[in-house]
Amino acid sequence: MLRKAWNFCAEVPVNFWLLLLISLNLGVGSYYLKFNYALFNPLNHLLIQEWALKLGRENAGKVWWLATLLALLLFLGVNTLVCALKRMIQLWPFRRKMGLRAFSIRVSPSFIHLCFLVILGGHGISLVAGFNGVIPAVPGSVADVPGQGQVHVLQGDCERYPGPGPLQGRIKQCAALLRLEAAGRTEVREVRIMEPVVLGETTFHLDLARGKSPGPNLTILIKEDPGRRFIFWGFVFLIICMLWYFPQRKST
Repeated sequence: MLRKAWNFCAEVPVNFWLLLLISLNLGVGSYYLKFNYALFNPLNHLLIQEWALKLGRENAGKVWWLATLLALLLFLGVNTLVCALKRMIQLWPFRRKMGLRAFSIRVSPSFIHLCFLVILGGHGISLVAGFNGVIPAVPGSVADVPGQGQVHVLQGDCERYPGPGPLQGRIKQCAALLRLEAAGRTEVREVRIMEPVVLGETTFHLDLARGKSPGPNLTILIKEDPGRRFIFWGFVFLIICMLWYFPQRKST
């Protein structure tokens, strides 16, 4: 039974059909995302299990595709792991006969797939662990951040394009000034759109949210992301492996 399951998970056609199903799933999900912004936007500042309990459970007809997507990604991870391990197990007895260089070239794709799994696992950790919070980017807003003390918003405003011109009056960039207080230490940092403040595993993002108010609706997204280091280092080693593998493969 276990051998049949192992062999099934190690088949390349299974990988193809999984990728096809994931693509179709994402296509369906894009439809629900487009017409249910208010339902899915809280995922930016809630862990997925918190979001599922608060919003997802009451809207099962609109979020079912997310459950199937996570299940398909989990199965893709299992399929990739089994394929990589099977390849390494097959090559290992021939390592001395092939020589170090040839063996390294043959086994490199398996290491690339393992790096992909580390990245995928890092995203999984980010979905379910850590801390997510959101506060208005207006003076006086305060939030308690685990491991970082308190964050105070000192000011927040947007710069607009001057006129005359087609962009006159439109938002050019937004910024907020934060005061971070922890363990008797005070630090003032500026966060801008697409320019977050990073303190250890905690990041502070400035977001221009949708709203009915005439002025910009700025919020501070606070995220403690334990999966970020796995995503970063998995990506680094993935690039290193690919930069080494492809030139070596062409020369053999």
